[in-house]
Amino acid sequence: MKSFSLVVLFSLSCSSAALADQVGSGSATLSFDMPTITTSTPLSSLDASFGITETATELLSLPGNSPSSSLTWAFNALGTASPAGRFIQGTSLDLDPTNVLGSWGGASDFGAFVAGGEQIGFGGATRWAINPLFGGGGLLLGDFGLRYSASRVGGGRSGLVLTSNVSFTDVAFADIGSANISVSGSVLTITGDLLISDGLIAVGFPAGTLGTDIGDFSLTANLVPAPGALALLALAPLGRRRRR
Repeated sequence: MKSFSLVVLFSLSCSSAALADQVGSGSATLSFDMPTITTSTPLSSLDASFGITETATELLSLPGNSPSSSLTWAFNALGTASPAGRFIQGTSLDLDPTNVLGSWGGASDFGAFVAGGEQIGFGGATRWAINPLFGGGGLLLGDFGLRYSASRVGGGRSGLVLTSNVSFTDVAFADIGSANISVSGSVLTITGDLLISDGLIAVGFPAGTLGTDIGDFSLTANLVPAPGALALLALAPLGRRRRR
């Protein structure tokens, strides 16, 4: 009986180490460097910000609301309803708190597009005015999904990339540079720089702006044990009792 109990405990221990925590509630903040954006890119102003209830038509037609240059949105749960023409991104990330990027289910990197993989979904949308020298009009960025692709690591990039899904899905809007990732207790924190990514170049930003730092990114997430981990924790005392 003793040897059987040791096997049970060993299996529980190994399985628990392999199970990840789930990203639960939290919020993300984008703080835009407006002087850099308005002097170094085709964008002339941040015209409006929105939540997750407006339709795509309303994002274009509602009047501007003079938003702050620092915008915060709560995470979206999986299955959050998308208004007409929108692609609200849900949060699907499970991770090992001791190896956040190593356990993050990677996305497929196509340069201007980064698709699939696990993500933290938030927002919300922004509407930007385009400088008349670049043709005028507007640009929507939003319905964000923070994803990870190891192939994007390097050149100051962490591999984390913020995708915009409001007009077209999976657009690589900003790579996260100089990322600082930490877990304290059950709280995950990620901070870094917003670097212009390939997706904005594809929609007409000058090639020379690739990698330009246009602001700061910060995220705070509450981690909860995966259901399987909770079950194993409940079984662990049974294994210990078998040793008597």
